[in-house]
Amino acid sequence: MKGKLLDEIINHYLNSSRFNGLPIYNIDDYDIDSIVELINEGMIEAISECDVLNPHIKGFDLKLSKEHQIESAKNLNSHTCFYPTDKALQTIELDYKRPYTALMQTGKAQFDIIFFDVEILERYNNNPKYLIMDNGYRGCITVKDEYYNETEESEYIKDYGMAYIDGDKLNRAIGVFVIDLARLSPRIQMLWKGFELENQEECKINSGFIENLIEGRWVNQHWIFHALLDEMKIINKQCESLELPKMFSHIYGTDYTEMPEGYRSIMLPTLKNYYDFVLVMEKLVVHNISYKIFQKDSLYISKIERKDEQGKDKGSIAMLQEWLKKNVRANFDMDEVIINPLKNIRKIRQVPAHELTNNKYDLEVYEKQRVLMEDTYEAIRAIRMLFMGHPMAKSVKIPKHLLEGRNIVFY
Repeated sequence: MKGKLLDEIINHYLNSSRFNGLPIYNIDDYDIDSIVELINEGMIEAISECDVLNPHIKGFDLKLSKEHQIESAKNLNSHTCFYPTDKALQTIELDYKRPYTALMQTGKAQFDIIFFDVEILERYNNNPKYLIMDNGYRGCITVKDEYYNETEESEYIKDYGMAYIDGDKLNRAIGVFVIDLARLSPRIQMLWKGFELENQEECKINSGFIENLIEGRWVNQHWIFHALLDEMKIINKQCESLELPKMFSHIYGTDYTEMPEGYRSIMLPTLKNYYDFVLVMEKLVVHNISYKIFQKDSLYISKIERKDEQGKDKGSIAMLQEWLKKNVRANFDMDEVIINPLKNIRKIRQVPAHELTNNKYDLEVYEKQRVLMEDTYEAIRAIRMLFMGHPMAKSVKIPKHLLEGRNIVFY
């Protein structure tokens, strides 16, 4: 009886879609004595609804005492599931063509995280058939709907987390739950295996990934990429209140479907990726400033001329600088806080536009992107704060996190 019961638990675990435990109510000839013997021998593990929200999956190594497991097994009214232990699975023939499936076949906890070189994401970044839904601390990889039927193999990664490798410099990795990897096809599992990092113990997953997906808590941090878009949206609303044309010609939402392509954290730190990102920033912020806002009078606001003394059109940054100095009194250096960061975007953009550059791998790219994003965000936030001082803009509501400038993070 004991052997039959163990085989039933093992077969259910190995043949279920997500390596599920066998529920107590699905065992036809439930023999508590055999169950207790198997628990005491270390052959099975009992997990109940008292231990976790969903006992049908073994997310972690809970290290439950045998006494506690036996109590759960004796409670026939409980929602308890049984799992084979690594000891019971020692004789199982592993599917080495699926290295992450093989890990699950040895009893690996589903939410154990495997860390990979960020280069694996370039496969998906550079292929228009795939969609990366990036939220800074976590993301998802999926095949776009229009290409779904063309793809014979599933490459769906439900969740990956931003991770970091210990060291003096910011060095990124990505972490994926082993259960998500185990559901990939054999070929794709082997592809991911090739990017698995050797120094797993030196990698740390972002805290937001744990808080959100494992602890089920809301993440109270706000990605700086989202915050910048929100600030631009508020500035346009302020412009409407001031009875002025909108400052930004185009406004983007923070949903992954609404954000500009390429507007995200750089994963593979190369100069090409950095310059590509700067181009996105130039189009998003600098080139997006509408000169029309500077050519209309309003309460306490005077317009400026579009043409310079030579009759040439002024650039958007030059017009913004002149317009601010004419209409605003600030308690900070507006050139330093607002104008110079915007000029810097254009300055960096001129390098690949006018010079032949060699691409190279450089960890400093992460820091360069961080500084660029933070400086740009502070510049746009400063404009919004200046507009807040105008009496006609008082009615524009501003989210608390933007108002306080707290928990705005660069992952």
